[in-house]
Amino acid sequence: MKRILAALALVLVCTAARAQQWAVQTNLMDYLNFGTLNVEGAVAFHQHWSATAVAKLNPFHFKKGGEPLNARQQVLGAGVRYWPWHVYSGWWAGTRIQYQEYNRGGIKDPSTDEGDRWGLGLSGGFSYMINPHLNIDVGAGFWGGWDRYTTYSCPVCGLIKDKGARAFILPNDLLLALVYVF
Repeated sequence: MKRILAALALVLVCTAARAQQWAVQTNLMDYLNFGTLNVEGAVAFHQHWSATAVAKLNPFHFKKGGEPLNARQQVLGAGVRYWPWHVYSGWWAGTRIQYQEYNRGGIKDPSTDEGDRWGLGLSGGFSYMINPHLNIDVGAGFWGGWDRYTTYSCPVCGLIKDKGARAFILPNDLLLALVYVF
């Protein structure tokens, strides 16, 4: 993961800072997932291509009827988007390599899952230009890969129910994002 982020940083540094080359966005739908903070940066390196880097963080603890409830996570990802018409405008399709550390429990039942996931994602969507510097992105995606997990009987007891590794395919992004284009 460090090599991917270093390569993305190199692309960002080596790209000339011209108008409409950089963008930063936040996904409003992630805030509905227990207040997950998120930011995604992008740099256009061709008329039809942009490189992206995403970070998400949810360190919050909640209580439901006195019982712990959480959907904590840390996510790092890097990828590219293809824009058939022009970068930051219209339809797009993207791919991303991603790492997620998670701890989720008390939502459907008292058990808690925690672990690490690595994988690749595919997504697509549309970027609507409100003005030259403000866009709204809508889109959806999924990702799959490898999950190393531990399941506990309850959020605080520490009794292990299950432990192991497995392949997964999950929804990745439900996107309704505000985008600022530099």
